[in-house]
Amino acid sequence: MGITYDNSSISGVWSGRFSRENGSSEAVAYSAWLTIINGRLSGSILEPNTFAEGMGDELDATLRGHVDGNEVIFLKTYQGIDQEPVYYEGEIVDDGKRIVGRWYFGWPEELTGTFEMSRDGLVEASKESSTERASSS
Repeated sequence: MGITYDNSSISGVWSGRFSRENGSSEAVAYSAWLTIINGRLSGSILEPNTFAEGMGDELDATLRGHVDGNEVIFLKTYQGIDQEPVYYEGEIVDDGKRIVGRWYFGWPEELTGTFEMSRDGLVEASKESSTERASSS
C-alpha cells in the first residue's frame, strides 16, 4: 500500500515539467493549482503554448481526477482546444513534496512521456522573499 497522505496537504500551488518519452523536445515547465476534497482532485495548469497555433503564448487547462493514498490520477483538458484530454497517473513521493508519473495522449498513435511536480521551488522562493523583507527592515 505505501504511505497515505492527508489529501488537504496536497492541495496548493505546484511547479512542474513534462516531457515526451522519445526526447524529441525539451521539457515543458508549468504551474499547477490543485484542490483535493474527499479524494477528488480538481485544479488547473498554466503552461507555455508548444503546439496550438493561434491560441496565444500560454495554454490553460482544467484538471479532474482523484487521489487514493499516494496514487494520483487526473485528466487535463485544454481550454478552447477541441481535443481529447491528456491522461496522467502518478505517485506522491518525498513526504508529499513531489508528484511523479506518466502522461498519455491519443489513440492509436499514442504520445506518452513523464511528468513531475514539486513544491520545493515555491518554498525556497517564499523563504528568499521573507529573508529579503527582514534584511530591508
